[in-house]
Amino acid sequence: MLSRYTLSLAALLASTLPALAADSGYREFKAWQVSCGQTLSCGMRQYISGSAVSGFELRRSGAPEAPVVLILSPDDSNILEGDGELGVTIAIDDGQTVAISGDAITASVEAGTLELSGDFIANGLISALKDGTTATIAITRGATSVQGDMPLAGAAASLLFIDEYQKRVGHVDAMSAKGDKAPNPAPPVSDIRRLSDFPEGVRARFAAGGECGETEETMLDGNALAHKLFDELTLYVTPCGMGGAYNMPYAVFVDSYGTVSTLAFPMMRDGAPSAATVAYNLAYDYETGLFSAFFKGRGIGDCGTYSEWKLSEGGVGPQLLLVTETFRDCPEEVDENEEIDPANWPKAWPLN
Repeated sequence: MLSRYTLSLAALLASTLPALAADSGYREFKAWQVSCGQTLSCGMRQYISGSAVSGFELRRSGAPEAPVVLILSPDDSNILEGDGELGVTIAIDDGQTVAISGDAITASVEAGTLELSGDFIANGLISALKDGTTATIAITRGATSVQGDMPLAGAAASLLFIDEYQKRVGHVDAMSAKGDKAPNPAPPVSDIRRLSDFPEGVRARFAAGGECGETEETMLDGNALAHKLFDELTLYVTPCGMGGAYNMPYAVFVDSYGTVSTLAFPMMRDGAPSAATVAYNLAYDYETGLFSAFFKGRGIGDCGTYSEWKLSEGGVGPQLLLVTETFRDCPEEVDENEEIDPANWPKAWPLN
């Protein structure tokens, strides 16, 4: 786990793309960026700078027969905030134009997007995207109208990669590589994208005055998940509170038969054992039960605290056990050629 943080400082200063591209869940096909996570949720997206419709994304969760959602990013704020009914048309090359309106469109001013849903995506649009060359998208709201073109080269490869990653190839619920096999069982983990996705006992922690009361809902998307350990025992890993420019706080909640508790993160402070209710920049591997966190002393990540915890299910319920903790003070001088590897930093735990 530590080795994934081993990067040259020069690479970190230049771009985050090499780290992303090395991940098995990330691919680029022409102008499309495809990203999948351990919940098996995937998205294929394309951004066109200067276009009136600058963003186009297809997103699908890893659940069996999950619907495909289309997300558009118009550059005109009047589309998101204005009055009048929203309408979207999508035309692929010289084919039939699809018109979407009403409850099938949800505007998010905070995210700057329109979310489109409906059977038209799986039944026609995806096939047209796979076989087409250009998609023309027009969005209207009242007297405001915007239009943009989206090149489709690489869409077919992107759709196939998602089917492969989600293990749907040859199954009836595949987007591109359909077959006769029944859908796979649901994975034990799922994404949390909205506060309403939490059960009431967890959602209450995000109310004003709660321990996660300052958390913005948009922080959840792509950063929060639920892991069902047993029938009545679920783990929730989620952003909790407002962080800084490069450190995001996370909490882990356990919902056991409707009773919600907060997992403590054991840590070392001044050579002695301590604990905290949040960890920063938290990652969770549900298959191994391993949590890891890297609190950066500064944005380039050449100093700070790295920690790993193992999920243990004892007689009193799930607990976190500290596996390792390393720490490094920020050096005065920045060495752009330095290899950053927290595994080589001084250990705060174990003590030997």
